[in-house]
Amino acid sequence: MGLTLRKLEEEKDAERRQNLRTKIFNRYGVKGLHIAQFVQNGILNRYIGILIDNIVSLDKFKEDIMKVLENIEKHVLFVRNTDKERDILQAATSIVSSNIPSVFIVSGISSAAETVRNCETKLVTLLKDYELEKISSGQKENLFFKRVLRTA
Repeated sequence: MGLTLRKLEEEKDAERRQNLRTKIFNRYGVKGLHIAQFVQNGILNRYIGILIDNIVSLDKFKEDIMKVLENIEKHVLFVRNTDKERDILQAATSIVSSNIPSVFIVSGISSAAETVRNCETKLVTLLKDYELEKISSGQKENLFFKRVLRTA
C-alpha cells in the first residue's frame, strides 16, 4: 500500500492517493497509515540501509525491522502541516527520552517538510546523543537521528 501511495504521488494523482490513505486509515487505523507512509516516503529503504551498516545477524536484523513496524510511533515522528515547531520539538524530546530508539526519524511532506527543515538545528541541539543524516527530496524532508555511543 505504501508503494502504491508513492506511485500515486509520482503520478500527481492527489484524489486517488487521498482515497487510498482514507481506506488504509479506516481499515488499519493511524498505525497502519503511518506504516504505509513509512514505505511511501522511502524511510523504510534508508532504515534498512542503516541497519545493514551495523548488522550483527540476520535474526537481529529481522527483529529490528519488526520492532520498528510494530512500534512505529516510538521510532518515527510524522509531522503534519498543522504542527508547530514547539510541538515537534516537544514530541521529539518526549519520544526519544521515553524510548531511546537506536534510530529516530522525523518526517514531513509538502508544507510539513518546511516545518521539519525549520526544526533541524534545534533538533540536533536537543538530541545530543544522536548524529543526523538528512534525506531531502522535493516535497519530502526526512531526518534520521542515529544514536551514537559517546566515550567519557
